Amino acid sequence: MAWMKHKEGKRQPADKAETCPHCGAPIPDRTGKKPKKWHERTSVTLCIAAGLVIVGFGFIHIITGVVSPYSLPFDVVLKDSFGYRETFVNARKIEAIPYLAAQKKYPIGCRVLQRENYMESGTVFETRMTRHLQTDMKKWQAEFSTGPLTAEQSPGSPWQQWQNQLQGQSHTAQTNPEDPNACNNRGIVAAREGQYETAIAEFTRAFRRNPAFAEACYNRALVYIALGQLGPAISDFTKVVEISPALAEGYTRRGLLHVAMGQYDQAISDFTKVLEIDPASAETYFRRSLAFYAKGRYDKAWEDVRRIQDLGLPIPPEFLESLRAASGQ
Repeated sequence: MAWMKHKEGKRQPADKAETCPHCGAPIPDRTGKKPKKWHERTSVTLCIAAGLVIVGFGFIHIITGVVSPYSLPFDVVLKDSFGYRETFVNARKIEAIPYLAAQKKYPIGCRVLQRENYMESGTVFETRMTRHLQTDMKKWQAEFSTGPLTAEQSPGSPWQQWQNQLQGQSHTAQTNPEDPNACNNRGIVAAREGQYETAIAEFTRAFRRNPAFAEACYNRALVYIALGQLGPAISDFTKVVEISPALAEGYTRRGLLHVAMGQYDQAISDFTKVLEIDPASAETYFRRSLAFYAKGRYDKAWEDVRRIQDLGLPIPPEFLESLRAASGQ
């Protein structure tokens, strides 16, 4: 009994500590542990879930701006390999910028969209996008033109006016039919009459007799362009600027051909050279901005746009809208 009483004596303070002796209210057990809050109980679970989500993003692409086969405004597809580059692919943003720029800025996104048939693949897509870009650039350039349209810019009949750009002393009488000027004059007459092969032969004869005859080489390049032979035309304009480095028109013509052939780096170089000769050429600034845009160098395109605006000239609104969409400004 003594042991039992002793045990009861030990338990009695604990029993009394459970309630207040005055009001009977329960007294919290200060010797026990405090209950955990909800975020403490779920922190481990949340960390595990977040980790799984982060790892999962390394295996999938989320394509937005499309309608999935399940009629959802997005699609989720597996990646070719684990990684976090271009996990989110915006189809509309990629299609809104020039193809070369899209390939450079979003190489994985382009491949994913083509693989999932949201874009044409291979050369089909490249050809369509390049053709669309070229059409837009010609339209914007024609809209911006501050003077009479050049042969390259004339809508409907691109080469209708090129004969007016032929250079030479067409009204000067020559006693020697083999004189370079006489050959060049005959070439001008033949070109204006549509006898292009004869014109090329005469300009070639004039240039052979006088290798420094830049006008004959320039004229031959114009005929090559009319025949669609852009490579020989570029070669002739290269000879022209080698003979007459200060002739801005030679760089301009060659730059326009580079643009037509999608050689934007070369075009930028030519237009830059023109601006060194004529720093106030607003039209050249605009041509260079188009080349920068096509190349995906949007910061440089904006610099040229601002120079044009400083000159007080308007920019085609559609070009500004496309540039803003592509650059994210």
